[in-house]
Amino acid sequence: MGPPQKARGGAIDIEASARPIAVVNRISLSYYFRIAASLLRQANIYRNENNILDLYVILLRYSSLLCETIPKHRDYLAFKSREKVFYDKLLDVMKELESLKPVVQRQVAEHNGGGTVESNTNSLNGNYATTRRIEQHTPSLYTPQPFVGSTNGTLQKSFHAGRQVPSLPNVQPDRQIQKQFMKLPYPSEETLARHSILGPNGLRGRWNGPVTGIKVQYPSNFELTQSDMTSLIPSNLNQDASNGPSTAPPDSSTNDNEDMKSVLSLDDGRWSVSVPAEERNPLPSASLEEELFQLNIKQPSPPPVLAEVQRPISPSRIADPTPGLPTSGTARFQNLHVPIKLMECFLRVAESNTKRSLETCGVLAGTLKKRTFYVTTLIIPKQKSTSNTCEATNEEELFEVQDTGSLFTLGWIHTHPTQSCFLSSIDLHNHYSYQVMLPEAIAIVMAPTDTRKHGIFHLTDPGGMGVIHDCQERGFHPHKAPLDGSPIYEQCSHVYMDTDIKFDMIDLRER
Repeated sequence: MGPPQKARGGAIDIEASARPIAVVNRISLSYYFRIAASLLRQANIYRNENNILDLYVILLRYSSLLCETIPKHRDYLAFKSREKVFYDKLLDVMKELESLKPVVQRQVAEHNGGGTVESNTNSLNGNYATTRRIEQHTPSLYTPQPFVGSTNGTLQKSFHAGRQVPSLPNVQPDRQIQKQFMKLPYPSEETLARHSILGPNGLRGRWNGPVTGIKVQYPSNFELTQSDMTSLIPSNLNQDASNGPSTAPPDSSTNDNEDMKSVLSLDDGRWSVSVPAEERNPLPSASLEEELFQLNIKQPSPPPVLAEVQRPISPSRIADPTPGLPTSGTARFQNLHVPIKLMECFLRVAESNTKRSLETCGVLAGTLKKRTFYVTTLIIPKQKSTSNTCEATNEEELFEVQDTGSLFTLGWIHTHPTQSCFLSSIDLHNHYSYQVMLPEAIAIVMAPTDTRKHGIFHLTDPGGMGVIHDCQERGFHPHKAPLDGSPIYEQCSHVYMDTDIKFDMIDLRER
């Protein structure tokens, strides 16, 4: 999360600042390990700046990510050996948390207005027990609290009131789900009988065979004539038919018939009773078949049906074009500075696509210094674009550029060549992954044809983050409003346009 969050009355709330991250399986497991790497990079900066409070929060987030979030990912068991280094680092992180706890307790108590250490630092207790659990690989107990990016009560878990970080991920992720199913009442005998494939008596009943006289009749010989066979063969193959059909030896045919009957017969001895002739369906007479053949009467084909065409939905109809105003809760985010000339530069880069009504996207990367993020690099990745969407490709190349420069991913920027300035449903899902990695991450929308040329947005937290976390839809689609009544996304209040920042532009499309 961001810096230690101030609760009502200005008190620092460590627990709220370091909420666990809810896992989303549509985000790759490797991306969660990139979040871990980003947290370690932040921790190094805070450590060098002697920023104890922020360092403590970041280390808590790191331990939560590795112990609670990543083990619940569907691909957890298949993670690569090179990512094991993050778990090797975990024990050192827990030891550092334990050593920092007394200092953090004192600072929180002083900041919260003279209260006692014990009364102001409930969220810091229990780190010794946490370390012991990690060393012993034993499971921990935790009570329901909201995840970052989740509003669904069934998905919400967090640390114990004493800030107990869970053990290493040897606990089955679906244990809680199993407990829920164990609490379900056992169905009654009547219910089981009603839904049993064995009938209303279930296993206690006596099996009754099929009704006498009902038996599948398999043909003993082919009833098609030579002319019928000829009509079914393509014209270019009819020459072979003139030689006559091949015949098998009589004994072979008889044996095959007997084998087929022995395999397919379900007779238990009660089917030997012959069915009266009057109950059998009479076969069409030869004269009727001949008349139908002469009249060339065939079964009519069904008429063609017009395929239902789903018209594309305009992006402006499936997202709120008027985002919410900045809320007071955004004060918990660290400030983020954007070069004032960056937007103008990006529009020049996107000009050729904009003339063709194609979107263009870029990634905002930068540095962290004294609790402030600075956008210092604009990266234009290889991408696929339409008039309403833009998707970066070859992400490994993009990550390599950021890792080489030790850059944080601070957000993204994209154009709306023909639309107004807003975030579509696809944009909201794209931005979710940025904000999960860094809560301060922003989404800049450039709309040259709109009266409002640009907007700087982010998802509300926890409202908007929870809605997108729970949404399984793809493409353009509407979203329900957050349960807390907040908008899904809002304008940012922690962003400053800076005239003094110099930035680099890297266009990977030219490589």
